[in-house]
Amino acid sequence: MNQQINLYLPEFRVKKDSLTALVVGQILGSIVVVMVLVTSFDIYTDWRLTGELESLRETLREETTKTSELDEVLARRSQNTLLTDRLDESEAQLESSRQIRSFLSDTKLGNIVGFSEHFKDISRASISGLSVSEFSFSDGGEEVSLSGNVLDSAMVPRYVSRLEGSNSSIRDLLFSSRIYRTDADSSFFEFELSTSNE
Repeated sequence: MNQQINLYLPEFRVKKDSLTALVVGQILGSIVVVMVLVTSFDIYTDWRLTGELESLRETLREETTKTSELDEVLARRSQNTLLTDRLDESEAQLESSRQIRSFLSDTKLGNIVGFSEHFKDISRASISGLSVSEFSFSDGGEEVSLSGNVLDSAMVPRYVSRLEGSNSSIRDLLFSSRIYRTDADSSFFEFELSTSNE
Protein backbone atom coordinates (compact mmCIF):
# COMPACT_ATOMS: atom_id res chain seq x y z
CA MET A 1 0.00 0.00 0.00
CA ASN A 2 1.39 3.29 -1.08
CA GLN A 3 0.45 6.55 0.53
CA GLN A 4 1.31 9.94 -0.85
CA ILE A 5 1.88 12.88 1.43
CA ASN A 6 1.51 16.41 0.18
CA LEU A 7 4.27 18.36 1.84
CA TYR A 8 2.80 21.69 0.66
CA LEU A 9 -0.07 21.53 3.07
CA PRO A 10 -0.11 24.29 5.73
CA GLU A 11 0.43 21.74 8.47
CA PHE A 12 3.78 20.79 7.03
CA ARG A 13 5.14 24.26 6.32
CA VAL A 14 7.97 25.53 8.45
CA LYS A 15 6.73 28.12 10.95
CA LYS A 16 8.46 31.48 10.64
CA ASP A 17 9.01 33.62 13.71
CA SER A 18 7.47 37.09 13.00
CA LEU A 19 9.51 38.74 15.77
CA THR A 20 12.92 38.77 14.20
CA ALA A 21 15.95 40.76 15.28
CA LEU A 22 15.37 43.21 12.41
CA VAL A 23 11.77 43.91 13.43
CA VAL A 24 12.76 44.34 17.07
CA GLY A 25 15.49 46.74 15.99
CA GLN A 26 13.05 48.77 13.91
CA ILE A 27 10.59 49.01 16.81
CA LEU A 28 13.30 50.09 19.23
CA GLY A 29 14.60 52.63 16.69
CA SER A 30 11.11 54.09 16.25
CA ILE A 31 10.71 54.38 20.02
CA VAL A 32 14.09 56.12 20.33
CA VAL A 33 13.18 58.56 17.50
CA VAL A 34 9.81 59.39 19.16
CA MET A 35 11.52 59.92 22.53
CA VAL A 36 14.15 62.19 20.94
CA LEU A 37 11.41 64.24 19.20
CA VAL A 38 9.36 64.59 22.41
CA THR A 39 12.44 65.55 24.41
CA SER A 40 13.47 68.09 21.76
CA PHE A 41 9.98 69.62 21.78
CA ASP A 42 10.04 69.83 25.60
CA ILE A 43 13.46 71.49 25.54
CA TYR A 44 12.32 74.01 22.87
CA THR A 45 9.10 74.78 24.77
CA ASP A 46 11.05 75.23 28.02
CA TRP A 47 13.53 77.55 26.29
CA ARG A 48 10.74 79.65 24.73
CA LEU A 49 8.77 79.90 27.99
CA THR A 50 11.93 80.86 29.86
CA GLY A 51 12.45 83.74 27.42
CA GLU A 52 8.83 84.89 27.82
CA LEU A 53 9.13 84.63 31.60
CA GLU A 54 12.25 86.80 31.57
CA SER A 55 10.50 89.35 29.34
CA LEU A 56 7.50 89.44 31.69
CA ARG A 57 9.79 89.85 34.69
CA GLU A 58 11.46 92.81 32.98
CA THR A 59 8.05 94.36 32.24
CA LEU A 60 7.02 93.80 35.87
CA ARG A 61 10.19 95.54 37.08
CA GLU A 62 9.49 98.54 34.81
CA GLU A 63 5.85 98.78 35.92
CA THR A 64 6.88 98.47 39.57
CA THR A 65 9.33 101.34 39.08
CA LYS A 66 6.62 103.48 37.46
CA THR A 67 4.19 102.68 40.27
CA SER A 68 6.74 103.66 42.86
CA GLU A 69 7.36 106.97 41.09
CA LEU A 70 3.61 107.65 40.90
CA ASP A 71 3.22 106.82 44.58
CA GLU A 72 5.92 109.36 45.40
CA VAL A 73 4.23 112.03 43.24
CA LEU A 74 0.87 111.26 44.83
CA ALA A 75 2.39 111.45 48.31
CA ARG A 76 3.87 114.87 47.50
CA ARG A 77 0.54 116.08 46.08
CA SER A 78 -1.47 114.84 49.02
CA GLN A 79 0.67 117.00 51.27
CA ASN A 80 -0.33 120.07 49.24
CA THR A 81 -3.67 121.15 50.82
CA LEU A 82 -4.35 123.84 48.21
CA LEU A 83 -4.18 121.29 45.43
CA THR A 84 -6.37 118.89 47.41
CA ASP A 85 -8.97 121.60 47.99
CA ARG A 86 -9.01 122.49 44.29
CA LEU A 87 -9.35 118.84 43.37
CA ASP A 88 -12.29 118.41 45.78
CA GLU A 89 -13.95 121.52 44.37
CA SER A 90 -13.50 120.28 40.79
CA GLU A 91 -14.95 116.91 41.70
CA ALA A 92 -17.96 118.61 43.32
CA GLN A 93 -18.52 120.73 40.19
CA LEU A 94 -18.27 117.64 38.02
CA GLU A 95 -20.82 115.79 40.15
CA SER A 96 -23.14 118.82 40.04
CA SER A 97 -22.83 118.98 36.25
CA ARG A 98 -23.65 115.27 36.00
CA GLN A 99 -26.74 115.71 38.17
CA ILE A 100 -27.93 118.66 36.08
CA ARG A 101 -27.34 116.74 32.84
CA SER A 102 -29.21 113.74 34.24
CA PHE A 103 -32.09 115.98 35.35
CA LEU A 104 -32.30 117.72 31.98
CA SER A 105 -32.20 114.46 30.04
CA ASP A 106 -35.13 113.11 32.09
CA THR A 107 -37.17 116.33 32.00
CA LYS A 108 -39.53 117.45 29.26
CA LEU A 109 -38.41 120.99 28.62
CA GLY A 110 -41.33 121.97 26.39
CA ASN A 111 -40.82 125.17 24.44
CA ILE A 112 -37.16 126.14 24.64
CA VAL A 113 -37.30 128.58 21.72
CA GLY A 114 -39.56 131.12 23.43
CA PHE A 115 -42.89 132.72 22.70
CA SER A 116 -41.90 135.58 20.43
CA GLU A 117 -43.54 133.86 17.42
CA HIS A 118 -46.72 133.43 19.46
CA PHE A 119 -46.79 137.15 20.22
CA LYS A 120 -46.19 137.98 16.56
CA ASP A 121 -49.04 135.70 15.47
CA ILE A 122 -51.43 137.19 18.05
CA SER A 123 -50.49 140.64 16.76
CA ARG A 124 -50.78 139.69 13.06
CA ALA A 125 -54.23 138.21 13.58
CA SER A 126 -55.58 141.44 15.09
CA ILE A 127 -58.81 142.86 13.70
CA SER A 128 -60.08 146.40 14.06
CA GLY A 129 -62.68 146.38 16.84
CA LEU A 130 -61.06 143.48 18.73
CA SER A 131 -58.53 143.92 21.51
CA VAL A 132 -56.68 141.28 23.49
CA SER A 133 -56.26 142.29 27.13
CA GLU A 134 -54.87 139.07 28.66
CA PHE A 135 -52.99 136.05 27.42
CA SER A 136 -51.27 133.11 29.02
CA PHE A 137 -49.12 130.22 27.82
CA SER A 138 -48.67 126.97 29.72
CA ASP A 139 -47.07 123.56 29.12
CA GLY A 140 -44.41 125.11 26.91
CA GLY A 141 -46.99 126.75 24.62
CA GLU A 142 -49.21 123.67 24.35
CA GLU A 143 -52.01 125.54 26.11
CA VAL A 144 -52.87 129.14 25.15
CA SER A 145 -55.55 131.35 26.71
CA LEU A 146 -56.61 134.74 25.34
CA SER A 147 -59.23 137.16 26.60
CA GLY A 148 -60.29 140.64 25.61
CA ASN A 149 -63.04 142.86 24.22
CA VAL A 150 -64.76 142.90 20.84
CA LEU A 151 -67.38 145.21 19.31
CA ASP A 152 -69.17 142.42 17.40
CA SER A 153 -69.31 138.77 18.51
CA ALA A 154 -68.90 137.64 14.86
CA MET A 155 -65.33 138.96 14.92
CA VAL A 156 -64.16 136.26 17.33
CA PRO A 157 -64.49 133.34 14.84
CA ARG A 158 -62.67 135.46 12.20
CA TYR A 159 -59.88 136.13 14.70
CA VAL A 160 -59.61 132.41 15.46
CA SER A 161 -59.42 131.56 11.73
CA ARG A 162 -56.60 134.09 11.35
CA LEU A 163 -54.75 132.47 14.28
CA GLU A 164 -55.04 129.09 12.55
CA GLY A 165 -52.98 130.49 9.67
CA SER A 166 -50.15 131.61 11.98
CA ASN A 167 -46.46 130.61 11.85
CA SER A 168 -46.09 129.35 15.43
CA SER A 169 -47.49 126.22 17.05
CA ILE A 170 -50.73 128.15 17.70
CA ARG A 171 -51.91 127.00 14.25
CA ASP A 172 -51.94 123.37 15.48
CA LEU A 173 -54.23 124.13 18.43
CA LEU A 174 -58.02 123.96 18.52
CA PHE A 175 -59.69 126.99 20.08
CA SER A 176 -62.88 126.97 22.11
CA SER A 177 -64.50 130.34 22.69
CA ARG A 178 -66.77 131.94 25.23
CA ILE A 179 -68.40 135.25 24.31
CA TYR A 180 -70.51 137.19 26.81
CA ARG A 181 -71.63 140.65 27.91
CA THR A 182 -70.99 141.71 31.46
CA ASP A 183 -73.68 144.37 31.20
CA ALA A 184 -76.75 144.41 28.95
CA ASP A 185 -76.15 148.11 28.15
CA SER A 186 -72.49 147.54 27.24
CA SER A 187 -71.49 148.36 23.65
CA PHE A 188 -68.88 145.57 23.48
CA PHE A 189 -68.60 141.87 24.23
CA GLU A 190 -65.98 140.12 26.29
CA PHE A 191 -64.44 136.92 24.95
CA GLU A 192 -62.25 134.14 26.21
CA LEU A 193 -60.36 131.73 23.96
CA SER A 194 -58.64 128.61 25.21
CA THR A 195 -56.85 125.92 23.27
CA SER A 196 -56.27 122.22 23.48
CA ASN A 197 -54.32 119.83 21.29
CA GLU A 198 -56.13 118.58 18.21
